Amino acid sequence: MTEESWRAGWAGDFADLRGRRVESWVGVEWALREDVPGSGPQFHDPAVPCLQLWGLQAVFDDGGLFSICTYDDEAVSGLWRNRSEEFDAKLHDSSRWAEDGGVTRWRALRELPVGEVEEVTAYADEGQLAEVLLVIGGRPLLLMAGELYETWEDELEFHRLDESVLAFTDPAAAERVPWTPSRQDWSRAPTPLETARPEHRRQGRAKAERRPKDA
Repeated sequence: MTEESWRAGWAGDFADLRGRRVESWVGVEWALREDVPGSGPQFHDPAVPCLQLWGLQAVFDDGGLFSICTYDDEAVSGLWRNRSEEFDAKLHDSSRWAEDGGVTRWRALRELPVGEVEEVTAYADEGQLAEVLLVIGGRPLLLMAGELYETWEDELEFHRLDESVLAFTDPAAAERVPWTPSRQDWSRAPTPLETARPEHRRQGRAKAERRPKDA
């Protein structure tokens, strides 16, 4: 199997969302800043136009689940649907996550769009499934493999193809962000990633070093 066929298989998982109806979202956030004096971890900054997530999960109207995280491939990461029952359970159960001021927190992601999934477009970069753009109930949701790095000056740097899932409800905001490495102008890309489904796929790897606490 080629890298292109593996990638197309994972994109096919997202393509299968078309026509499904999302009732709600839950997820586990990473703090943007780990220790703000006087308040501890910071999860919200008005200047940051996205959520930074360990993983997120769509809950369908029929009770089904669709869990999303990233996989590691050498020095870069991409988006992946994690089908593990254990991963589904960790994302669906808030009691598995500490509420002690740590750098992760579980919550319902009420700001994300719900309704019928109308459009799915996946994009590849550097051999990875870099981004997925969904239109749900007429509203966009852009998912990216990336990470926000906290600097010594308490600034945040936006990195692509990294270990978290970044969720933008305004895709135009992602175009205004200074990315490392630079982001392609997808409007000029010849075609989005093909979503053919090969018979076999490489098993992706969720990040072993980042996991919720034991139940």
